[in-house]
Amino acid sequence: MPSSILIPSDEMIKEHSGGIDRERFIAMGEEIITHSMIGFGKLQPEQKFLDIGCGCGKLARPLTKYLTAKGRYDGIDITQEVIRWCSEAYRDHPNFNFHLADLYSERYNPRGSVKASNYTFPFADNEFDLIFLGSVFTHMLPADTGNYLKEIARVLKRGGRCLATFFVLDDVSRANAKAGNTSPAFTHEYAQEGCRVEVKEVPEAAIAYEEGFVRSLYASSNLNIDIVSFGEWGRKRLIPHWQDEVWSSKPLA
Repeated sequence: MPSSILIPSDEMIKEHSGGIDRERFIAMGEEIITHSMIGFGKLQPEQKFLDIGCGCGKLARPLTKYLTAKGRYDGIDITQEVIRWCSEAYRDHPNFNFHLADLYSERYNPRGSVKASNYTFPFADNEFDLIFLGSVFTHMLPADTGNYLKEIARVLKRGGRCLATFFVLDDVSRANAKAGNTSPAFTHEYAQEGCRVEVKEVPEAAIAYEEGFVRSLYASSNLNIDIVSFGEWGRKRLIPHWQDEVWSSKPLA
């Protein structure tokens, strides 16, 4: 099946890709794969790639043109609709696999049967070369994020890398948030020190973590933070991407 066909409906894109349109869905997928995963992450055509929070295949689609038969793509999502659609749409790509994680989320999956803080990724140890999480930790509470990072460290190969996006509170973004210059504003302190939320009643709607807290979570998960690249959400559009990017790697020994 040619990659041009692997495009979900406009309604599905809007619902499960942050409200963007079809053109942006295609462009963002191509950009992330070309510049971040291949350019910076050095993903090779024969390697194994894990997409956590895969949605309706924004990254899977361009990877069908890059990964060889020796390579592999695995996507995880908590929404049954997108996993069902992707599994059917990619049926002619046997090295592309989609997995439903029936996790509880007050906003995204209120009927989920498992807490993210207890979830075990359905993969063996040391399996993946590169892992991506786009706007996943921006909707996860601390215990859930901590468990995911430990699972990421488990399934990454030695020397493997991970890119995850966050809302990181440092001196600049924190000051801008207090001044009302950011979106989201994160006006509420969460029960646990180290994070703030946008909607007090539904904390998973948008959550920001203090930089020191993020670094402590990674350290306790045996992941090295290689670089933190700050996005425009908390910096008044001074840097040309939205969320903050955290690149990490699993130690070689």
